Amino acid sequence: MSEAQKTILITGANRGLGAAIAGAFRSVGWRVIGTARNPDTLKAAVVDAGHALDLSDPESLHAFAAAINEAGEVIDLLVNNAGFNPKDRKDDPDYFRSTFAIESFSAENVAQSMWINALAPTELVSRLLPSLSDEAVVVNISSWLGSIGGKASGGHYGYAGSKALLNMMTRALAGEWKDTARSAIALNPGWMSTDMGGAKAEKTPDQTAAAVLRLYTEGSLAVANGKFLNADGSEHPW
Repeated sequence: MSEAQKTILITGANRGLGAAIAGAFRSVGWRVIGTARNPDTLKAAVVDAGHALDLSDPESLHAFAAAINEAGEVIDLLVNNAGFNPKDRKDDPDYFRSTFAIESFSAENVAQSMWINALAPTELVSRLLPSLSDEAVVVNISSWLGSIGGKASGGHYGYAGSKALLNMMTRALAGEWKDTARSAIALNPGWMSTDMGGAKAEKTPDQTAAAVLRLYTEGSLAVANGKFLNADGSEHPW
């Protein structure tokens, strides 16, 4: 690795936005570290080093962070992209309802969304502190559904609540870093044609990935500590 080469670590880099971000940054010379629950699903064309990481499993998180730290990696950009949508639990037809509607509310199931989408990514940052560069940027992939001020519809306790919590974790981290050169940003990627977004979405993961690369390259992320941004660089209401 050349001295000038930068390193990006992307969780959930095997598909969708994660794979697109990996490809975009690798195409301009970055070293890409990617994770997936099954590392065999990571594509060699976009990832230089692949690792197993299951955010629902604390032991997996701890082992992954230890491996990165012991390898002496220096991470310039950490993208917390991996997440959980209760809709994915197709094996249990009642599961999504238990995270969406008050008459079926399950605190245990909603807490799973909170853990995977907000708490585990924050713990990952904590455990990777020895490997983050002095000017590291952490981008937490959030959602417009996590905007408290913008929420006009009822329900959606699991996914929307977890993204609102992720936004708060981002602000808390940003506050700790306010006197450093590091930055933490929540990013609303927009409606994309992924497994979650569907075919009718407004843009592709590649378009969003290109926007993230542009924001980093032009320095917009480095000066956005504590902000909730859209992919075009504009601010999203909290």
